[in-house]
Amino acid sequence: MRVFFVSFFIFLGFVFPSTSFASHIELSECVEMAHCVKEEWEVNSIDQPLIEIKEIIVNTPRSVIVELDGDYLHAEFTSKWMKYVDDLEVSFIPESNKLLVRSESRVGESDLGVNQKRVDLLKSKLFKII
Repeated sequence: MRVFFVSFFIFLGFVFPSTSFASHIELSECVEMAHCVKEEWEVNSIDQPLIEIKEIIVNTPRSVIVELDGDYLHAEFTSKWMKYVDDLEVSFIPESNKLLVRSESRVGESDLGVNQKRVDLLKSKLFKII
């Protein structure tokens, strides 16, 4: 009986993991540089950079946060006219106080610099907060 309960709780731990155990997620490399941007930022002077980024995204038009888990954030941005969806991923590495930021278009060969502008705007807003 004791083995059953131990097995059951271990199973529940895998099915419903605690966000307190969540660590940063390594972001994928950009395969097609024409529509993808990946940067690494040092955020030593910001106490909770992921919360700050979340606030910036929430206040950005046509954006929605689809996942926020521990040190990882995934948001979707929809273009105004063509309704294309782009993905923004942010992963915080608390051990080194670094943010990994990745923005990529889902379709097309080029994004006409939209992802780079998005990442630059996010960076300027984040570092203006401090």
